[in-house]
Amino acid sequence: MRNFLLVFIFFFLSQTGLKAQQDPYFSTYLVNPSLINSSLSSVYENNNATLVYRNQWSNYNPTNLSSASESPTTGMFSLNLKSRDKAYSFGMNIISDNLGPKEVFNISPYFGIKKKVNNSYISFSISPSFKSTTLNFGSLVFVNPDDPFNIKRSETQSKPDVGLGFSYFNEKFLVSLSVKNLTESSFDFGIDDLKNIEFRNFSFLGKYLIEVDRDLTIEPYLLVRSDFTSHTFDVSALATYQKKMNIGASYRYDEAIVGFLGYHFLKKNKLFVGYSFDYVVHNVNAKAPVSHELVVRYDLPTPQLKKPIRTPRFIY
Repeated sequence: MRNFLLVFIFFFLSQTGLKAQQDPYFSTYLVNPSLINSSLSSVYENNNATLVYRNQWSNYNPTNLSSASESPTTGMFSLNLKSRDKAYSFGMNIISDNLGPKEVFNISPYFGIKKKVNNSYISFSISPSFKSTTLNFGSLVFVNPDDPFNIKRSETQSKPDVGLGFSYFNEKFLVSLSVKNLTESSFDFGIDDLKNIEFRNFSFLGKYLIEVDRDLTIEPYLLVRSDFTSHTFDVSALATYQKKMNIGASYRYDEAIVGFLGYHFLKKNKLFVGYSFDYVVHNVNAKAPVSHELVVRYDLPTPQLKKPIRTPRFIY
């Protein structure tokens, strides 16, 4: 199965162009994979709440807008919960994406099921979503002032959508596939002939655990994303020392190299704090060179199954 997946990925990458995606990027997916695929919430042992903040191309000042704009910023809150027997997962991802003239708010609850197959697990998830998009036409520069899209005001439109996820994993090996924007919602903001389609977005994530010794593990990752009009991939590695400290590095095709540091705090490693640093190595003239991302995750109490209390009357 692993050889087949590697051949498929190689064939996919060799046959298609590689560009950027519509959905926001996060470099800390190494320690928070459910933001890529909600079925991966089954990988977590505990309930948890996660906050992620990303400042893309810090201090970037675009020149194609009529008014000043800050560099893109994205915030995410993720809540991941489990049933007492850990067979079911549920929660939500809330994303606020500020792209200057365009702002997107997306809330995506999800529900997942995990089943054991031999020594591994499979997990399925469904994630309905509600996306609200605001476009400030007044901040855009039009060559022709009489352009019918030059309405000089902000417009907001909201649409529902749905995503699906599948994962297969064990202690050493993980593969997952997901699709978002399944209905391909279109945002026209009430303007004839304007179409802003949210294309279906497919993601593949794979990793393998290498045990160097009892204190050190290394996990290579491959993340491939595509909407079949544009494609990209990340090749990454994450080292974990004594289950406390994480050091990672990534290369995002035609974009940037990424460094990552993380550390677990408190008893039973309940609090995790991580930071990633992106450095742009392609198309530098069109972007600011540096992006920053911070992730904070806290493990919540997990309800325990109550053990039956036996009395002498019911021993036999």
